[in-house]
Amino acid sequence: MTKKDYVASIIKNIQKHNDIIPSHLQELLQEVSRNVETVSSQSFFMQTNHVVTEPASQRTYNPNEPLFRLSEGYRELKTLAETNRASRPDLKSAVDQLEGLLGTSESYSPE
Repeated sequence: MTKKDYVASIIKNIQKHNDIIPSHLQELLQEVSRNVETVSSQSFFMQTNHVVTEPASQRTYNPNEPLFRLSEGYRELKTLAETNRASRPDLKSAVDQLEGLLGTSESYSPE
């Protein structure tokens, strides 16, 4: 499974719960899903591997980068998954996968 396929599967698993997901998060997930579908697996990997190949002053910022966009909705998705963990364990599992992908942790606090 490629990284692109993995991200697409996480999004699809979260979208199975659209009946409880607020519309703005549904739109975010749909947007990211479309963006992921439009690039090749190789391009997606290169966009999301976080390898720095040029100085920060020369690097262009892409606000539509899929993992960045997913990180924007992560906290709200996590709260929703925690609130519904008993009735929707598969939503909790998908959001946990997203957490691992994003490298997000509530216990992490940079000094």
